[in-house]
Amino acid sequence: MSQYVSKALQFMDKKDLECAICLSRFHQPKTLKCMHTYCLQCIQKWVETHGKMKCPTCAQEHDLTRYDLKELTSNTMISQLLEYVIKTEDQKPTKCTCCNTNQPEYHCQTCQLYLCGAPCIKQHQIIPALRNHSLYTLDKKEHEGSSDKCKVHCNNTLEFFCSTCNRSACKHCEHILRCYQKEHKVIPMSTAIIEFNNDATEIVKLAHEIENKLKRKLEFITKDSSEFDSQLNFCRTAIKIQKKKLITTVTEKSRELISKLEERYREKKEDTDSKVQDTDSKMTQVNNLIVSVNTIINKPEEKDILESHKTTINTVRDKVLGKEFFQRKVITPHFIPSTHLDESIVAEGVGKITTFDSMYSVAKDDEFINVIKEQPFVVKISSLIDSDACQLTAVLINQSGEESATETEYINSREYKITGRCNVEGDWQMKITSGVAAPIKGSPVNIKVESLGLVHTIGNIADYKEHMKRNKVTDVVLDTDGHILVSSYSKDIIKFNQSGLFVARVQVPQDVMINKMHPMDDGHIVYSDYIGKCVVMCDDQFEEITTFGKGILKYPEGLTVNMKTRVLYVADREAHCVFKFNVDDGRLLGKIGSEDCKFGGPYNVTITKEDYVIVADVKNNAIQMFDANEELKKILTGYGINDGHVWGPSDVTMDMDENIIISSNHKLQLFDKYGVFIKE
Repeated sequence: MSQYVSKALQFMDKKDLECAICLSRFHQPKTLKCMHTYCLQCIQKWVETHGKMKCPTCAQEHDLTRYDLKELTSNTMISQLLEYVIKTEDQKPTKCTCCNTNQPEYHCQTCQLYLCGAPCIKQHQIIPALRNHSLYTLDKKEHEGSSDKCKVHCNNTLEFFCSTCNRSACKHCEHILRCYQKEHKVIPMSTAIIEFNNDATEIVKLAHEIENKLKRKLEFITKDSSEFDSQLNFCRTAIKIQKKKLITTVTEKSRELISKLEERYREKKEDTDSKVQDTDSKMTQVNNLIVSVNTIINKPEEKDILESHKTTINTVRDKVLGKEFFQRKVITPHFIPSTHLDESIVAEGVGKITTFDSMYSVAKDDEFINVIKEQPFVVKISSLIDSDACQLTAVLINQSGEESATETEYINSREYKITGRCNVEGDWQMKITSGVAAPIKGSPVNIKVESLGLVHTIGNIADYKEHMKRNKVTDVVLDTDGHILVSSYSKDIIKFNQSGLFVARVQVPQDVMINKMHPMDDGHIVYSDYIGKCVVMCDDQFEEITTFGKGILKYPEGLTVNMKTRVLYVADREAHCVFKFNVDDGRLLGKIGSEDCKFGGPYNVTITKEDYVIVADVKNNAIQMFDANEELKKILTGYGINDGHVWGPSDVTMDMDENIIISSNHKLQLFDKYGVFIKE
């Protein structure tokens, strides 16, 4: 039978295995009385829709009931052909059975071989014994279930689409003529396909976006659930620890009370034993006296003995019959429970359970902050989701109930920062809540506000270094995250938090010795390199991005960047000037300092909000201000050891209130922006 089927397929068109109604391969092929075959399901749908079955091939009508549908003759020949085709194609290998190189195009039922078009099939046909074998041309899955053929005129390609009727048609379809007559919107099929596919693509794109959002939501829910379970276990453990701690404490305190009670018992017992012994002694003395007196009764000659007994008894009488002897001091132990402990246990128990919004969390380094009064500080918040719609609210409050304003700023998709300032010394808290009015993880942030002055002294920097340990500190700056960065003519940058606690040591990858640093607003850092005699721009991990001034700078010291004009200023104490570079492309833009106005040794430079340039000249013992045109505007202060003067100024910077802070050999001084001395 298989050979017969294979041979029959040699003389058949593949279209003969397709239903003329659904244009797909037959499924349960049934033959009508007109001898045309269709899928049983297609016949059923046609009857349900039109009432009568009209053969699409010959147009003959057939009255068919449900019973008639069940009695339709199955086309066994087509079923067997389909069974063979499906089996043969499903088992088709990816390579020719003979050459194992090309894709197979034919199947020999007798040899059970899959052969490619050339040369294997030719060799198979040349051999006389194999020449008459039945060969089946494998289906290349061309247009199986294709939608570009007319369902009525099967071999015609669909060319038109009526948007009004939402129907496609070939050039022989009658309904398309009626659509033209009714002035429906008829467009080429290719245009309809393009428009439809564009819409479908947009829908798929939107669906993918929604799918990605849902995936992230699912990840968030899973992570949130995991964190909740983890925190739940942590709380259970913490409650057990608290319980054990309280039980241990109560046990120890109870043991102390019992010990004190036993001590009182021992004292009482010793006192009682002493009194009993004394009383017994006196009773013995009295009894002996009675016996002795009785022995001398009727013997007046024993007058002396009697006088002695009389003296003794009078002495005992004075002790025993006196009022003090029978005074009773009732001293008994009494236990007074701690009522405040009962009140606390009733009110709070061993603790309390609170909830927080785990979508947001305070950075670990910012959960406790030390600041100076009026000094602005930043608390960083991270988020689990990508959103610039910040729903955070922060309130600064101290123990007296005083509040201070805060400002929340969006940094990027998952980070925020809250800026605050406390105007009163003491302990403050920043209470941070989310949009659902729930405290976030790490809230409240504890803030200790102290007066201006020495707050904390960090230990020897050499203890934190690996490279060039003996070199002195050359610069201290704050990065964009609020960390303190310390440089010291070394490859090691030491990082502390604002409470002075060690955070990390960052070792610069390249061979440098960092002198002065300046953090930029975009997170990059520029620093002067003692070895390379240049300025380096790097990322937050001190990986080099670019360099400035190689071959130009002689001894670069302090530096700053005007982010508005994109100008980098570098003080060069050996070149006796301040160089200017374009911070984007490294071009030399000029310099401040000339023969008429020459610096002795510019050590550092800073910029005011008006773009004035202030230079600390260590050798001339002066602080000089230049206007935006680089003309000397004024000398803010000159040499002297008294307040308002400088001696070897090595650093100059501006604070948040535009006051000028100057570091010199003998003191740290504060001036206003006009150079008027404020305080030491």
